[in-house]
Amino acid sequence: MSKKYSSKLVGILYFLAVLLFAILVSSCSSGQKPSEVSQEDIDEDTNSNDGKDSNTFEAAKLSLYLKGDNLYMVRYDNSEIIDLGPCTTNGSVMEKFSITGPNKKLDLFCSFSDYDGETYTLYTSTSKSPTKRTKVADNVTKHSILKNGDILYISNKELFLYKDSKAVSLFKEKEGMKYILSENQDKLLIVPDNPSYGKDAFLDVYLLDIYKGTNTVYSDFNINSFDYSYDFDAICYFKDNTIYQLKDGISKAIIKGIEKPYNYITFASDNVIYASKANEPTSLYKFDFNGNEELISDSLEDFVRFRSKKDLLAYTEKNSEGKSILKVAQNGETLGEYEDIKGDRDVIDEALPSKSKYWYFFSEENKKLWRVALEGSTKGEIELVNKNITNFSDYAYSQDSKVENDNLLYRAIIKGNDYNTLFLDGNIINKNVGKYYSPAHLENNGTEIYIIYTDTLSQTSYEDDNDTYHIWENGKDTIVAENVKDYNGFLPTYEKFEKTYFLTDYDESKGTGILKQYSNGKLKDIDNDVKGFVRNNSSSLGSILYKYR
Repeated sequence: MSKKYSSKLVGILYFLAVLLFAILVSSCSSGQKPSEVSQEDIDEDTNSNDGKDSNTFEAAKLSLYLKGDNLYMVRYDNSEIIDLGPCTTNGSVMEKFSITGPNKKLDLFCSFSDYDGETYTLYTSTSKSPTKRTKVADNVTKHSILKNGDILYISNKELFLYKDSKAVSLFKEKEGMKYILSENQDKLLIVPDNPSYGKDAFLDVYLLDIYKGTNTVYSDFNINSFDYSYDFDAICYFKDNTIYQLKDGISKAIIKGIEKPYNYITFASDNVIYASKANEPTSLYKFDFNGNEELISDSLEDFVRFRSKKDLLAYTEKNSEGKSILKVAQNGETLGEYEDIKGDRDVIDEALPSKSKYWYFFSEENKKLWRVALEGSTKGEIELVNKNITNFSDYAYSQDSKVENDNLLYRAIIKGNDYNTLFLDGNIINKNVGKYYSPAHLENNGTEIYIIYTDTLSQTSYEDDNDTYHIWENGKDTIVAENVKDYNGFLPTYEKFEKTYFLTDYDESKGTGILKQYSNGKLKDIDNDVKGFVRNNSSSLGSILYKYR
């Protein structure tokens, strides 16, 4: 599959943005589809990996929404509505804002007042006493709640850590800043927020230890092509056909003379880099961080994917007969060579569902979807799953199954149609889910299998927020809510929309809709004249991506 090189940042953002789509977190009340993911989203995703008990939405069991100029909290258990008071100075809806604490043990969420379109006054509250708010700071532009209950926030272009009811200054930049939080939430990568930086600009990036106070400066840093491990113990960037590793403030050239690194998501954390040499465009080499190299192919057509978790590699090349083939390898051993492609014009897409023994491939040229067995007596064998489909888009990333799951959920256009069909392998779940993006999620928890998804049949354009939400289970399709502008609730992965809130029947001329709750299989009206849900306004990875690419 043809891919342009980009940083791990890009890969993570793409994955998480799509993941949010896949779990049916729809667009904000502004009418814009979500296009980037914030650090708070990463925090939520990290905390929810351990199951239902660590789901951040379980922490406070509440949603925040705007009605008029006031901020309201509504509980999930009894639909109680609590007025938290005035929150805006211009009546606008905040598209993104932190709404819950980081885990169940810390019943903590953020709220705000005096939002003027750019800054706000930040407070913390508990769901037990939501109106007893503790003021954190004024003139806040971004914030993040850490797992331990501490809060990072930016005020007047200065970064603070709010801990034990005290604010400590961590960093100040006259141009402002964006930050990336490590997985352990003890380190930050800080990027100056200067609008004059262009695509090819180099700048200073800062590695900050939040609690030790140490600050390492990396100069002449290419923001457009960098990669990092989740704990920041390995940071790399690519420029001038060279991969550099950053350590102790010094840039060290690791690999020189390469065309581009292919496995952009993983090369910093896994010490494995696949690339072609600049003077050998049809070569594929495997490098380690000591510069050692191994020739994988000398007749490379295109790099498809490297999956570090299972040490899987896929690429296309010319065989001895001049035919284009797909090669799939695991642990350095070739599983098989497959000729079911149409030469170097073909684009190969792939999908690897969680806990699946199959790796799926889609050939854009011949409109076929097939899968390769990764284990068992059929290991390496290829099986045709579907044919005569176009515009393939998989939901494998949303299938974090707890048990073996050998089904692929995807949408595609059947040749001759102009609308999308939802598939589970070769079986049609819904023949027509509309012309526009329709998120979907497959849950397999060992005791039940179900699909939650939306259709966009009532949308007249991509910008429309007018979705219909479905649950498919045991061959039965149930419509949950129609004419939905916005959605905010428990992760449906766990709750199947139970007690979820929807904003429906939105009047664009008034900018308001009806707040409804789905409970016990029915929708009930909760409030009217609602502007929208309050979202997460933490410092976003996406803001870096979209500024510098």
